[in-house]
Amino acid sequence: MAVKEYSYKNNGNDKLSDHFRVKEFRARRGTKIDGDKILVSEELIEMLEKLSRAVRHRAVIVTDGYRTEEYDKLLTGKVGQHTKGLAADVWVDGFTSYELAAIAEILGFDGIGVINKRAVHLDVRGYKSFFVENSTLATDTYSVKTFLCTETYMNLVKKLFVLNDNTIEYMKKWKWYDLLFEKLVEGAIRG
Repeated sequence: MAVKEYSYKNNGNDKLSDHFRVKEFRARRGTKIDGDKILVSEELIEMLEKLSRAVRHRAVIVTDGYRTEEYDKLLTGKVGQHTKGLAADVWVDGFTSYELAAIAEILGFDGIGVINKRAVHLDVRGYKSFFVENSTLATDTYSVKTFLCTETYMNLVKKLFVLNDNTIEYMKKWKWYDLLFEKLVEGAIRG
């Protein structure tokens, strides 16, 4: 899918999808707008819509989208996926960053980063990458689920889907919760 270029001034209020507008992905320097140009990948928007459906249409708040190369170098010391319009940093009320990372992995995001307790970096770079901010942990072969203990993982399943404790205990006993979680998320993004 293509990366499209927009103008903040001319296209800022244009809808990219049901839940996202161009202005949410604008280049910023802190609270200041950093230029008029905005790059956004169609695939990124499609994936963020899947995330929105998976979290039952709670607001997916974009805290950082497109960045200029100059600003990205200032923030990270390098030029990354934000400068290509392929990345967004987001949070969803009621979900931790690790919960969002687990959902994002199942949905098929390529790059996933845990920024802090609430926010995650998500991108569609074309290959797998996982990182935890301010940590030495970075890998291209990952499973976010390994960072969630079973109890946290099961609470996420209960949060996303209406299941009672008896159903959860049965799932734990028979080790079906990973498969069920994936199927439930897949169902949520189709529905």
